[in-house]
Amino acid sequence: MSRRSNRLKIKSRALLGVLNSCVVILIRLIFKTTRLEYVGDSTKRCPFADTGTDRYLYSVWHDSVIPPLFSGRKHNSVALISQHRDADTIEAMLKAAGMGAIRGSTSRGGASAIKKLIKLAEGKHVVITPDGPRGPHHKMKSGIVFLASHSGRSVIPTAFSATSYWKFQGSWTSIWIPKPFSKVFYLVGEPITVPENLSRDQLNDYTELVQEKMEDLERELKHLISDNTVEEIVSFKKAA
Repeated sequence: MSRRSNRLKIKSRALLGVLNSCVVILIRLIFKTTRLEYVGDSTKRCPFADTGTDRYLYSVWHDSVIPPLFSGRKHNSVALISQHRDADTIEAMLKAAGMGAIRGSTSRGGASAIKKLIKLAEGKHVVITPDGPRGPHHKMKSGIVFLASHSGRSVIPTAFSATSYWKFQGSWTSIWIPKPFSKVFYLVGEPITVPENLSRDQLNDYTELVQEKMEDLERELKHLISDNTVEEIVSFKKAA
């Protein structure tokens, strides 16, 4: 019985890998038709930018993970994803897209777990979805701030949008994928430095601060797109 279960599990994982590879290929084909636009000096703080010895924690809302993953440049980063079985699909997709993944938690295991995570991500940026893995939608959890406080890394807020996209609704949030020939916009904020050894109140204060910065970037990006303020947008090809 157990042998049969193992075989079924292996087949299921193999099928999952094939399906995710197909999805990645399809999304890559879509992104080949899109025009990528970086707002202002966002290219200076992207995961593929030359940031010297600085390594950051990138805050990306769960529904906006597709644009940074398929930005067309090699990432010097890994994604922190849940240890829950539900994250198996996400890990498989990340690997198929050529991005590393670390299974872990910013809320379990305390400082020792944080040190282990940072060691695994040594020399690389870490991308975190602070409203995952179960929501609420666009509601910042304190994990990324806790990690910043114990790692010495600054938090970088982000925002992404597109002129046209599909939205796929999940159990607690959606995920959007740009439509072919649309423009995809990237807005990367300034680093937020978090002090060491935060008290509970300070942890909540900095979590609210990152939440506000994420919301500010979203509003700014929507305003730029709606007003068509193209002078503040840098073409990906020109920035490369």
